[in-house]
Amino acid sequence: MIYRDIHGIDIDMINTLNEDKESNFLIICDHASNRIPIEYKNLGLDEEILSTHIAYDIGVKEVASHLAEHLKCPLVMSNFSRLLIDPNRGIDDPTLIMKISDGKIIKGNKDISFIRNCSEKKHRVNSYYNVYHNKISEIINQSLKKNIFPAIISIHSFTPLFGGKKRSVELGILWDSDNRLPDIFFSYLNKKYKNMNIGNNEPYSGRMKEDTLYRHGTKLGLANILIEIRQDLIMNSTKQKQFSKLIAQPLLENKSNVHLFKKKFYSSLAK
Repeated sequence: MIYRDIHGIDIDMINTLNEDKESNFLIICDHASNRIPIEYKNLGLDEEILSTHIAYDIGVKEVASHLAEHLKCPLVMSNFSRLLIDPNRGIDDPTLIMKISDGKIIKGNKDISFIRNCSEKKHRVNSYYNVYHNKISEIINQSLKKNIFPAIISIHSFTPLFGGKKRSVELGILWDSDNRLPDIFFSYLNKKYKNMNIGNNEPYSGRMKEDTLYRHGTKLGLANILIEIRQDLIMNSTKQKQFSKLIAQPLLENKSNVHLFKKKFYSSLAK
C-alpha cells in the first residue's frame, strides 16, 4: 500500500505490504528508496549519484518484499532517500541529514542546521521521518493490543568495496544485546551455509543508540535483528529471491518458538 495524503502531509513517502496481516513477525526497511521529492531538485546531485549506495540500500526493497510474502507478515519501507533524512538515526544524531556522503557534497543540505529550531530540519522530521516511524509504531501497537509481541527484522545492504578494499563479509548479523534472533540465525547459517562468510556485528555494529531497532525493538522488549547483505549478491531478481528464502527459512522454522515472541528487556550496549 502506498500512502498519498494524511492530514495534509504528502505520505507517498512510505510503502507497506501485508499491513493488515496478523503475524509474529514485522519486517522494516529503512533505506529502501532513492526517491527525493521534486521540490528538492535532487538535492543538487546528478541522477547517476542517486543510483548509488549513498542514496539508498540497493536490492533491499525487493528482498524485503519477497521476505514479507514468505512470512506472510507486515512490511514497512521508507520511500524517500536517506540523503533527505535518515530514518535509521536518532533526531539529534549529526548524521541525520548528511552534508557530505562518501566524499560527495550534498548541496541541498548545506544550509541545514542541527539545532532543534531549524525549520527545514523540522519539516523533514515531520513530513518524512515521523511518518515512517509512526507507521511502524502503529503496526506494533495493533499487535500489542492483541497480546502479540512481534519479532522485528530489518533488511539492509552494504557495498562490496570500502576504502578501496573488498569486503569479505557476505551476510552481516547486527544486534545489540538481545540474542534471541541472532542465535537462531548463527545456528542455522553455520549448519546450512558453512562456506558463507557471516559477520557478527560486521560490517557495522548493531549497537547504535536511537536507531530504528533501538527505538522500536530494544526499548519495547521485542526481539530484533538487522540483516546486512552485500550488494553484489542481490543485484538481480533471482539472487534477491534466493536471499529472501535464505532469511525466511530460520524464521519459519521458529514461527512457534514462544521464546522469540515474548516481551523481554535486555540492557542495551548501544552508545
